[in-house]
Amino acid sequence: MASKKNDLPSSHNSGSSGWGVAKNIFGTIGRVFVTFFFVCVITGCIVAAVLTVYVFKYINSDNGVDLSAVDLNYTTILYAYDKNTGEPYELQRIHQEENRIWVDYDKIPKHVVNAAIAIEDKRYLQHQGVDWIRTFGSFINQFIPIYSSNAGGSTITQQVVRNITGDNAPRVDRKVREIFRALNLEKQYSKDQIMESYLNTVNFGGNTNGIQAAANLYFDKDVSELTIAEGAAIVGITQSPTYYNPFLNPENNKTRRDHIMWEMHDQGLITDAEYEKAKNQEVVFVRGGGTQKVNTDQSWFVDHVIEEVLDDLVNVAGYTETKAAQLLFSGGLRIYTTVDEEMQNYLNDAFTNFDNYPKLRNQEMPEAAMVITDVNGKILAMMGSNRPKETNRGWNIATMSRRHPGSSIKPIGPYVLSVENDSITYSTVLVDEPLEIVDNGKTIKWPTNESNTYTGPMTIDTALRNSINTISAKLTEALGPRTIFDFLKNKLNMYSLVEREVTADGVITDITRSSMALGGMAYGVTPLEMAGAYQIFANGGTFTSPYSYYKVLDSQGNVILEKDTTPQRVISFETATVMNKLLQRVVEAGTGNQVKMDGMPTGGKTGTSTNRRDTWFVGFTPYYVASVWMGYETGNVAVDYSGYYFPPPILWRNMMKPLHQGLEIKQFPASSNVVSMTYCTETGDIATEYCPSTATGWYKSSNIPGTCVKHLTGSSSSSGNDDDDDRPSWWD
Repeated sequence: MASKKNDLPSSHNSGSSGWGVAKNIFGTIGRVFVTFFFVCVITGCIVAAVLTVYVFKYINSDNGVDLSAVDLNYTTILYAYDKNTGEPYELQRIHQEENRIWVDYDKIPKHVVNAAIAIEDKRYLQHQGVDWIRTFGSFINQFIPIYSSNAGGSTITQQVVRNITGDNAPRVDRKVREIFRALNLEKQYSKDQIMESYLNTVNFGGNTNGIQAAANLYFDKDVSELTIAEGAAIVGITQSPTYYNPFLNPENNKTRRDHIMWEMHDQGLITDAEYEKAKNQEVVFVRGGGTQKVNTDQSWFVDHVIEEVLDDLVNVAGYTETKAAQLLFSGGLRIYTTVDEEMQNYLNDAFTNFDNYPKLRNQEMPEAAMVITDVNGKILAMMGSNRPKETNRGWNIATMSRRHPGSSIKPIGPYVLSVENDSITYSTVLVDEPLEIVDNGKTIKWPTNESNTYTGPMTIDTALRNSINTISAKLTEALGPRTIFDFLKNKLNMYSLVEREVTADGVITDITRSSMALGGMAYGVTPLEMAGAYQIFANGGTFTSPYSYYKVLDSQGNVILEKDTTPQRVISFETATVMNKLLQRVVEAGTGNQVKMDGMPTGGKTGTSTNRRDTWFVGFTPYYVASVWMGYETGNVAVDYSGYYFPPPILWRNMMKPLHQGLEIKQFPASSNVVSMTYCTETGDIATEYCPSTATGWYKSSNIPGTCVKHLTGSSSSSGNDDDDDRPSWWD
């Protein structure tokens, strides 16, 4: 009785023991599950709390995207003007890594917009930046594949955020940022503005971004000209720019294009008739003519306009050099240039063809450069070398190389200023003899003439025609080198001149007799500066600094640079007229007599440096001003030519004569206050009937010489020579 439990069947004891074990096991499992559950709850709460803080951070902070300040790479386009219509046309494109051209929304056809909506974001017009149906569907699709993973869950608004910010890392936090940025973007901008940004930033393959550049590339069209089928073909590229590239995989593109048009029709974005027409259109892809001008060798003119715009962005618009470069090469600028493309193309061929050059004794043809402007400083064409152009923005002799101008400095320095201040007239007589000057305590005779001879009294006309050094030196001595220097640098913008520079060899300056009288300068001047200076003789005495563009617009069409091309009067109309007549005489019967242009009035002046490393002719007609330099950039090598001809005038004529074919022969502008009169070539005064030798001169009505008193009667005799005699014409 005391131990009844011991009387229980053995089987009963065994079952009770098994149940206890099971109970213990389930209890342990339960405790683990509960613990795991609470750990998950706690972890979830922590994650939720962190996520909540993260979300509120974006809700309460300014993480929006400013569409008005999008900093992307845009293609800069240079334009030239059609001479017949006056309308600008595309000359060349400049970009670095991306070809992108901004186009406003109202210039994009509605069917192109609808193509993007149909295939990229069919609920674009209904959602608020995020398509939650697609977003959740995309999330579930990661675990249970329902549709192609290529479809994605991003709306057009989200793609705009991604394109602009570049924030595209495959992480959850990035997706959260993108969602809230998209929601904020839709609060700040209209659907049209967002779509405009999308179509201007999306990648269309072929190193092309934006619908306008894509239309140029694939169809050689403006975006406004795209048909429904063409628009669908371009929009279809965005999903996989290589796979759907029509140049690489035309069949893939066609399949994608047909699907987009079906979607457009199915969604009611095009009519039945439009759909049938689009399906049946033969889509022909043509590599755009505009894109063929991208990253090709640039002309010497394009090189220069790039340098000029960069310089003006810094010195006029106030940008840093880094920002200026970014704007020009990736800022989508529109640069309206002055180039005459037909003239530039002609020079590209003719100037590098040595058959157009005079025969020389040199083993190697000298280098050469040329600049052509109109008579008011507008640069029309240039050649930075006569050698093959091997690089873009390389060394440009025409604009960068400072060369000694020799006697071509005389007209724009001592002669013009002496006429301007009435120190001389067309026929003033001066004596060809050297000056006696003190140099390092010694009295020396300076300068010598090219002929190493002196011929005594001569008129200004004769002196300039034959480039007599002593006469130019006397005029310079009377004016003072500083007066001429200030005129050249401050009035004619010859900034290459040196006022004072300290070097390892001492102080150098161009405010010297040699520099201002004979062109023997510290460094020299550029062919562009010389062409700019000579315009004053062709247009009546005004100066406009040579310019290669009219205006520069940013990618939004705002003017950021505009040239002031208002001519500035630097000499009187009367002085310009007298100098024009004198320089025409240089061509008619002087050092430039090989320039004659079949009746077209032409003036100009030759020049050489002391060792003939530099030879020049700067000339002008009523249509153009052009400077030609020939010589050697390196080494002390002389241009070796026959004494019977001078090379630069021949090269100038060979280049310029074809450019004047078909142009009406017209006269230079002339002041009514300049009169032509007959003068005595011996005295330079107005001739009497007894003067044995006379010529025609041109005079300011306010500065007419007196009557020749040496030949008042027939009894006087003269040994003077006719000013039109056959005396050899010496140059520098």
